[in-house]
Amino acid sequence: MDTNQYMEMFLEESREHLQSLNDGLLALENDPEEVSVVNDIFRNAHTIKGMSATMGFTKIAELTHDMENVFDLLRTEKMKVNSDIMDTLFKTIDSLEQMIESVGSGGPEDVVDITGFASKLSALASGKSIAEAEPAPAPAAEAAPAAAAPAAASSIEYSDTDKDVILEAANGGMHAYHIKVTLAASCVLKSARTYMVMNSLDQVGEVVKSVPPAEDLEQEKFDLAFDVVVVTDSEMKPIEETLLSISEVETVEMTDAVEEIKQSAPAASAAPAAPAAAEAAPAAENVPAPVASAAPVAKAAAAPPAKKPAADAKKLKGGQSVRVDIEKLDTLLNLMGELVINKVRLEQIGITHRLTELTETLEQMDRVTTDLQTVVMKVRMVPVGQVFNRFPRMVRDLAKELGKELNLTIEGEETELDRTVIDEIGDPIMHLLRNSLDHGLEHPDEREAKGKPRIGEVGLIARHEGNNVVIMVTDDGKGIDADVIRRKAIEKGMISEDEANSLDDADAVRLIFLPGFSTAEVVTDVSGRGVGMDVVRSKIETLGGHVDVETKIDEGSVFKIKLPLTLAIIQALLVKVQEEMYAIPLGSIDSTINITQEDIKTVRNREVIVLRGQIIPIIRLGDTLNVPRVHETENADIFVVVVHIGERKAGIVVDNLIGQQEIVIKTLGKLLAGLKVISGATVLGDGRVAMILDVSALM
Repeated sequence: MDTNQYMEMFLEESREHLQSLNDGLLALENDPEEVSVVNDIFRNAHTIKGMSATMGFTKIAELTHDMENVFDLLRTEKMKVNSDIMDTLFKTIDSLEQMIESVGSGGPEDVVDITGFASKLSALASGKSIAEAEPAPAPAAEAAPAAAAPAAASSIEYSDTDKDVILEAANGGMHAYHIKVTLAASCVLKSARTYMVMNSLDQVGEVVKSVPPAEDLEQEKFDLAFDVVVVTDSEMKPIEETLLSISEVETVEMTDAVEEIKQSAPAASAAPAAPAAAEAAPAAENVPAPVASAAPVAKAAAAPPAKKPAADAKKLKGGQSVRVDIEKLDTLLNLMGELVINKVRLEQIGITHRLTELTETLEQMDRVTTDLQTVVMKVRMVPVGQVFNRFPRMVRDLAKELGKELNLTIEGEETELDRTVIDEIGDPIMHLLRNSLDHGLEHPDEREAKGKPRIGEVGLIARHEGNNVVIMVTDDGKGIDADVIRRKAIEKGMISEDEANSLDDADAVRLIFLPGFSTAEVVTDVSGRGVGMDVVRSKIETLGGHVDVETKIDEGSVFKIKLPLTLAIIQALLVKVQEEMYAIPLGSIDSTINITQEDIKTVRNREVIVLRGQIIPIIRLGDTLNVPRVHETENADIFVVVVHIGERKAGIVVDNLIGQQEIVIKTLGKLLAGLKVISGATVLGDGRVAMILDVSALM
């Protein structure tokens, strides 16, 4: 079987199931009495086992099978949840993740030595079941008697429907065989073997009945033997040889099903087994469904496969979503950007040449492109929950490592962000969470001595603010001492003592974002290397965002990340300096004002203005960017664009204000990637290129 075409699907679905396993185990650890959640955990593990076995990844399937045995004992309450079990299961999931990522990148699946995990999981399973009447190595042992029936020909009860199907097939010149398959006692992946048996039988005919039913076979609710009735035009010997060639199939016994029906006394079946199996089969993942349709059987064994696509099509029709490659969405967005640029160009032509008809048409086109742009942007939006859901497990492991107790609260997982932003914010948030756990939260005894609850509170919150998304990492720990930060910054030679003393507490705390800054006395795996907070700031700023911190001693800290909804098409204010055009993102602009030269004061060798009682430094854009001076400005008024980053404000002095415009952000490419003040460029309506200013770098 060519598995390459299914690899991407296998990887994506495996990652989803592993995440669900992590979430389920965390829920179980928080409430060990809630065993109902184990059913969901069991299903996720079972699905991974089935998929990996089908793809030929036996090591992954074997490890999942061992883990599945433990889940089965937990859900049947034959074993109680304890910390040893949880730690082993979490470590097993980590190993599975490494193995799946390895095969995804083209490597081997045995990157992890699973011997230790396998033996520990087996010990957990068998150790607990010794005290029971019977050991329970296989899931749902209570289902075993159905399959452990003797190999006699009368071991299957045929319903009236079964008899009709088999006799009609015989009348059409076909054979009906009752096949009893027994697997080897050493077989680990019974569901995979039953799938291979069923698949082989589907190639030669049509399976009309199985005992136990298909869903029980798929869930391994049988011992080592199972019975199948198949209608085919093949002879007995080739079928027997095919089945015996399957690995771990011990014996194959075949009898004539028509003779069995004739010899059995007429009796009403307790329940029509074949239709039940047929109904349950769509829910099963790997085992083909026994079909109980009487009409097509006598005509041709190939009829049922022709029906399967129709059923699949019906299932797909009711789907709510479809997977789309992110590259296709990027292409769509680029085309949308080109459309916006050309729309602006046409508007410019219409205004220049006073073409009324063109202007009216463009107004309609403007509405259409705006709606189209909105739809394209929404398609690219994904909930931040996709990033947030990886952190509960990380927080749990880190808290155990640090010996701290905490409660993690997550809010606003449904808040949506552009996919390109989502892909980049995982590491910054992880750094902030680790920082809160290591530096923020105190140990339980220390909290108790301060009159706080032993269990600390850590929050991960997302919400919309205008055209931005704000993500906050909060804790109720000891806070950040501004004096400690000043002292550390002086010790490391980052600032002078005079500079440190001139900073207020809020600005002093922001020194933690300087490169190489760390307050940790000892370097550990968690922190102390000084590569955390500056990485957070630089990453967020490359995304057009901003990070800030608010803190109170012994009350806790709040780290706030502010991010643009999208990085593709934004509203901007166009300004002019001499002959050059620049764009300032509207999200960073506070206001625009006109001042005179007399309004500009000098404080500590910096030019400032006073705006509504607040002292604001000004930045002369022409001087900062070394714009060639072509002519002197004649206006007495000076145009100032007041911008803000967090709580900080500044005034950017420009020669002229052109107006607000929708712009498409274009990257500068590798050659100009080092320019800090410029974040990108855009093509204007008249074809000229305007640079987009990075406000945070200017300030």
